[in-house]
Amino acid sequence: MGVVAAAAVARTSRVLAQWRRVPELSRSASPASVVAVVPARNEAATLPELLPALKGQVERVIVVDDASTDGTGDVARSFGVEVVHGDGPPKGWAGKVHAMHLGVLASDDEEWLLFMDADCVPAPDLVPRLVATAEEVGADLVSVAGLADRPRPSWWLLLPAFNTLVFEGSPPDGRGMTALAIGHCIVVRRKAFERAGGWEALAGTHADDVGIATAVRDSGGVPRLVDATALLTTSGLDGFGQTWRSLRKSIVPGVQEITGSRARAVAFLLFGGVVHLLFGLAPVVAVLRRRSLLGAVAWAAQASSHHEYVRRCGQPRSSAVLAPFSWALVGAFLLDCAWRVLRGGTVWKDRRVG
Repeated sequence: MGVVAAAAVARTSRVLAQWRRVPELSRSASPASVVAVVPARNEAATLPELLPALKGQVERVIVVDDASTDGTGDVARSFGVEVVHGDGPPKGWAGKVHAMHLGVLASDDEEWLLFMDADCVPAPDLVPRLVATAEEVGADLVSVAGLADRPRPSWWLLLPAFNTLVFEGSPPDGRGMTALAIGHCIVVRRKAFERAGGWEALAGTHADDVGIATAVRDSGGVPRLVDATALLTTSGLDGFGQTWRSLRKSIVPGVQEITGSRARAVAFLLFGGVVHLLFGLAPVVAVLRRRSLLGAVAWAAQASSHHEYVRRCGQPRSSAVLAPFSWALVGAFLLDCAWRVLRGGTVWKDRRVG
């Protein structure tokens, strides 16, 4: 139990320190030239919320209709934005990456590129304030995570522990093995994007957000995660099952890319799953058996990082008491990912990934 308690304190101390290095959104707004690229596959239901909110913030909006079957392109045209039609990704390309690539090809020479998911809704001044933030902190790429519109179980139970995992692998200041960006909303200088090789350099990746941030960093640019609490909402992670599947479609192929083989990916995910099941359940078992001191220390440490995440996301702060169960869920999630790798991958929007 001592090892678990020490690990919990160390992990929490690190993630809290990382949150302190995340810059807040600028209060000013930059009039810079921005083109928005929105990859959209069967997003007819979400575009009517996104497009009116986005149009007034950028010079151009390009919606890439990625072989949709629900009239996505027609809905986009009804809002007076440009639509590029895609027939799906060619061999060697991930679907979203290829759609964003087509959007960039259709753009001109705008100074900044904005990539925004179709299931997001930005506040009226989010984009110019993101550009201003990038200019103030000297960044070439800034990113912000979308938030839920109201309390959601996936946000206050699954995602807090997952946030710690993300920060450990990809710190928000870009100084880890990989740099962090959130695919909901990424603003990047065109020059830095092109210097990094653009989407062609990341054609097959399903971790496109971390991929582009890392490529920008490795080519001499500066990526930063920005705290823009409540200024971007997303419906893409509304349901618990929807959140689970969305995370899985990134983790399954992403771990295979990092480890280099299916066998190593399965071993990595199995090990991580078991470790995090124990990490989450050990404090609960210790407290229930009245070996309470170390168990309470571990529980309190896990709850501290959980509380920081839900506070920033507008989720119930009282959920911090459930932090060990959040970690146990992450363990179960990693085991599920291992199973999906064994089975040959997972499915997202009718396409197999991994």
